[in-house]
Amino acid sequence: MREHIIAVFMWITAVCVASNIYLLIPIYSALADGLSITYDDAVFSSTIFIFCYALGLLSFGPISEKFNKKYVLVFGMVLSCLVTLCLSFSSSLISFYTLRGLQGFVLGSFAPVAYAYCFEGFLPRMRTFIIAVINTGFLMAGIIGQLLSSSLVSIYNWKSVFYFFGAMYFLLSLFSLFALPNVPKNRMKSPRQLATHTKNLLQPQIIIGLFLTFFTLMSFVAFYEELAQHFVNQETVLFYSRCIGLIGTPLSLFSGKWLKKHPPLNIILLCLFLMICSFALMLFSKQLFFITCLSILFVSAIAVLIPSLITFIGEAASEKRATAISLYSFTLLTGASVGPIFASLLPFQGILYLFITIFLVCFSLLIFQKRGWDIIKEVIQKEE
Repeated sequence: MREHIIAVFMWITAVCVASNIYLLIPIYSALADGLSITYDDAVFSSTIFIFCYALGLLSFGPISEKFNKKYVLVFGMVLSCLVTLCLSFSSSLISFYTLRGLQGFVLGSFAPVAYAYCFEGFLPRMRTFIIAVINTGFLMAGIIGQLLSSSLVSIYNWKSVFYFFGAMYFLLSLFSLFALPNVPKNRMKSPRQLATHTKNLLQPQIIIGLFLTFFTLMSFVAFYEELAQHFVNQETVLFYSRCIGLIGTPLSLFSGKWLKKHPPLNIILLCLFLMICSFALMLFSKQLFFITCLSILFVSAIAVLIPSLITFIGEAASEKRATAISLYSFTLLTGASVGPIFASLLPFQGILYLFITIFLVCFSLLIFQKRGWDIIKEVIQKEE
């Protein structure tokens, strides 16, 4: 029972943390008016946040190896609460950018520490379930964050968004402190061991997996960024469009069962095929209703792709799995930081063409890599 309560906590925290990547998308105009800045200035604040968030992902992983993971989570939530509340008092572009970047960095304390906490605190079966729950929370945040922010702004103002999340981080910090059990601290590796550890990760399967990882969340962020800009005067309809997109996210909870029955590479190829098809079909319609229906297919594919990529990369990394997952998290969020930039530079159809091309390249690389391994296995079997 306690483990399931912790799973719920991890899901709520994942949603609240990752929501900050997306929550400004539907309220850029309100934020720009409130701070007396341009729309593009408001958009750039999301890029600052995600870049600093990616730095936080890299920084807090090593920190959690030196200190108690439970207290690193508590410390991160307390700082996130304070910085988020301070954001509501921003009165200039510089102060908003500075605090937004700091917020991204401290929120980066959750993902790597939570994953490490799961690996050390739970048996394999429950660990797999809780990690799937965290991944589901991260993905659902892409839509829930936008729904929350647009709802709060329609009722109050842009500052209420940061009041709400500041209060949530405070409650989550209390739960972390009083309800999370302690886990044993791992022994630190020497710098030489870490260097060898990272060098051994440079395998074709991991490199291709990270290449695809870079564009996975980027496509998700860029799609919803561009959707908000393309249908800029249809806020109410966009709200329901995002709600409908949520239908596809729970599929990530079933990915564990599918990965036990099928190789992760096959599932990744299927997800890529569905993502390419959904974007290709969007090119033939300018109707938001049709695009929304196809977004369910796109979100469903990403929901299954993310845990499949973790398994794909983790299997290739073998005993270096923890380091590989840290690289995966950093690559995923670094790609997401580029998403708003592409959305501001390209039209909606340009975004679709871009990611159709990228996913076709990834699909081809994976097919080639799979065929290469099949040939190697055939040669080994003949020699035996």
